[in-house]
Amino acid sequence: MAKTHREDWEIRGWQGVVVEVPREWDIAAISGDRKQGYLRIDDQENMPRVEVKWQEATGFADIEGVVDRYLTDLNKKRKKGEPEIEVDRRCPVVSKRRMRKRDLTCFAWKGEVEGYGAGWYCEECRRVMVVQVMAKPDEDGLGLAGAIIGEMQDHPSGGWITWSTYGLTMQTPERFDLAGQKLMAGLIQFQFEDRGETLAGARWGMANVALRDRSLEAWARREVAPFHKGVKLSYEETQFRGHPALLVTGYFSNPLRHLQSFVVHVMGKPYPEAVRGWIWHCEDENRIYYAGGMLDEDNIEVAEQVALRIVCPEADEPEDDAGELIR
Repeated sequence: MAKTHREDWEIRGWQGVVVEVPREWDIAAISGDRKQGYLRIDDQENMPRVEVKWQEATGFADIEGVVDRYLTDLNKKRKKGEPEIEVDRRCPVVSKRRMRKRDLTCFAWKGEVEGYGAGWYCEECRRVMVVQVMAKPDEDGLGLAGAIIGEMQDHPSGGWITWSTYGLTMQTPERFDLAGQKLMAGLIQFQFEDRGETLAGARWGMANVALRDRSLEAWARREVAPFHKGVKLSYEETQFRGHPALLVTGYFSNPLRHLQSFVVHVMGKPYPEAVRGWIWHCEDENRIYYAGGMLDEDNIEVAEQVALRIVCPEADEPEDDAGELIR
């Protein structure tokens, strides 16, 4: 998992894009999917600070043309009465050597605020990326953009994709696609799916209030069940990563499901037949976390791998596949 290179900065991750930004900046707008999408990160004053657009390219990628159209759209979006933005197509925001991209072009523009960005084609994920960082006139916008864009990741690493926003940072196997999300003040929740198998990750705040008059199990029975509809779940008290926790398990009791499982396995395909997950109370953070999935029994260990990869600062930090500590 990506590590921050500066104090008071954190990563934000979405659809294979990972950027490192000041801690108080967070995701404000998202759209699309892994093939084509948009991500915007704002500061505490709701000023847009980072914009990223991506689109899968099936043939020749005209990066210069993509950036030209992007800058033209910026001018079209000006509010009435605002002056036309001044564009610099030779601003050295980042180098091809630093980004390790053969097809890369940089740009800068000035209006009421300043923008510094770059566009490129990633040969590994086959996406055209355009990213820009906005700065106030009294800031070192070029330096800020270089620091953010220069450390940016534009595709998953090691078969795992990073998702990070509003206090929940987790990783899922690259084969799983985002199926839904809730980004609310008290609940950050991601749900993923691949050929019927599902994964879920969630972070609840104000745990002291949620658990004031009930046990973790009583609370979990209400909150976790919606992730795994149609399955009778069991809850076993345990410790997970040094925290009070519950191991969540479950199987379909319907005999028809067992027949379906047999048929699907004969066809060589996975069948979501078992639930495994962990819900734990991080007292130091005053948060409750859940990670689990409904998976084929042959893939059930994926649930624990996902749970171990959720960033929980007070927990024992496991090593990832490359032997690097998860931060």
